[in-house]
Amino acid sequence: MISAKVLNAILFQAGWLACVAGGNAWALPAGALILALHGWLVERSARGWAFMVLAALLGLAMDLGWQRLGLLEFHGTLGAGIPPWLVVLWLLFATTFAHSLAWLHERLALAALLGAVLGPLSYVAGVELGAATTRFPLWQVALAMAPAWALLLPLLLFLARAPRTLATEVLP
Repeated sequence: MISAKVLNAILFQAGWLACVAGGNAWALPAGALILALHGWLVERSARGWAFMVLAALLGLAMDLGWQRLGLLEFHGTLGAGIPPWLVVLWLLFATTFAHSLAWLHERLALAALLGAVLGPLSYVAGVELGAATTRFPLWQVALAMAPAWALLLPLLLFLARAPRTLATEVLP
């Protein structure tokens, strides 16, 4: 039988592809299915879901910053904001912190390094797949994003370890 961590990683990667390559048309049904499976198989606590919402909000704030700075333009926006597929993507990414990325909880320096490299590469792949556009060379986009990702990934890992404290601030 497949482990929960491996299943979480596979489902996230499938969701990432649905969101980035399929846009809103694929992200919403695929995301709903994956999040429902996550809720059914793994996460049943309100605190765990509160962390996922908090993580998604932090990530979306960062992405809105990239957009407002003119670094990226995400496709599929409804109006002038963040596209629904990106909301789904951040919720899916948030499922990984207590599961497939849990091995990084005690390795925050490594998480910073991995965040600085892999976070920006995800955006580069997204641009290459047509989910976003940029006026800048992709290496400059990745370089500009690296410091933020070096901070965000360890922060989210830290917050994932303390969901009781944070969730009690979000949930009564």
